[in-house]
Amino acid sequence: YDMVQEQLKEMGYDVNMSLYPSYENENTNSANLSMPLYTGGRLENQRKTARYRLNAADLTLENSRQQVKYQAAQAYYQVLQRASLITVQEEAVQLLQEHLRTVSVQYEVGTVAKSDVLATNVQLANSQQSLNTAQGNYQTAVAQLNNIIGLPVNTEIAASDKIDFVQYDLSEDTCLDYALAHRPDGIAAVYVVKQAEAQTAAAKSGYRPNVNAVVQGSMSGENVFGANHTAEQWAVGLQMQWNIFDNGVTSANVNQAKAAERRAESVAQQQIETIQLEIHSAYIALKTAEKNIEVTASAVDKAEEEFAIAQIRYVEGVDTNLNVMDAQTKLAEARNNYYSALYSYNPSKAKLDQVIGLPISLDSVRYVKAEQEGKSSPKSLEAATV
Repeated sequence: YDMVQEQLKEMGYDVNMSLYPSYENENTNSANLSMPLYTGGRLENQRKTARYRLNAADLTLENSRQQVKYQAAQAYYQVLQRASLITVQEEAVQLLQEHLRTVSVQYEVGTVAKSDVLATNVQLANSQQSLNTAQGNYQTAVAQLNNIIGLPVNTEIAASDKIDFVQYDLSEDTCLDYALAHRPDGIAAVYVVKQAEAQTAAAKSGYRPNVNAVVQGSMSGENVFGANHTAEQWAVGLQMQWNIFDNGVTSANVNQAKAAERRAESVAQQQIETIQLEIHSAYIALKTAEKNIEVTASAVDKAEEEFAIAQIRYVEGVDTNLNVMDAQTKLAEARNNYYSALYSYNPSKAKLDQVIGLPISLDSVRYVKAEQEGKSSPKSLEAATV
């Protein structure tokens, strides 16, 4: 201090250096806090966009559950159908074996030609081959079911061989009305439209100013967060930014958002048309299966009677072995048709349940109602849980 003060005096300055403290370090701290007060609707619509995106995701997940349920049901009914076809072929083999014994006895006593024995053996071999094919198809169906439900493909499954036929009483119009109100993918498409509308509104915020509340402060000193060198300085105020000339950037963003909005509306309309087509197709398939069950059940009764008569006539010597073989083929075909119709009905019903949007984990109508009441996605899920 003394040396510096002497030099200052020589220069003509009378300064008392003892009034200025000595220091080696200086720490400067500053803080800036900004809170948006008005963004022209940008933040509000960005929150809506995220919210609608989450709503659509919730409903898309429910739609995936419904698809998985249908796939599992379809695979399970296929296993039952393949098992029933094994039974049909086993019965066919058994009938031919019994008929072969009858033919062999008659051949030994000389009442029929050897050609009858040969023809019966050929028919029996063909039925045995059909049985082998049915058993292979059953194993394939079991592997497919295991794959869908997440089990190793070689897992043994004890599937029930009993299946009930319940008449479907709902009309096609009723199914369509229910689907339009409950299909989660249809409602998700509507939320995608809302999301696009919110994005358009957010893009239009570029035409408007932004107003922020601002707080700024600074201090410096020898120590961290100290203010012993200079006084603390704080400022509070409002800050407005308005990009009046942006060379058409905002306009381009708005046009892009509007194009996305029109596309979302087109996809939503296409989804409605898809729902209508799926309902119509599934309903026709269900009603066709119902009619086929009745027709094929009657055909089985008649084929069994025809085969029994043909056997009796053959034993009595008034009919040919060819007619017996023909009656047996018709009986096996009638039984195959009956089980195919029976097990086609249940997958058709499962398909109709899926395309009308039958709830698995959440009711779409209750979910939409909760969302429109302003509830968050978790609260809406809780309110719509089935």
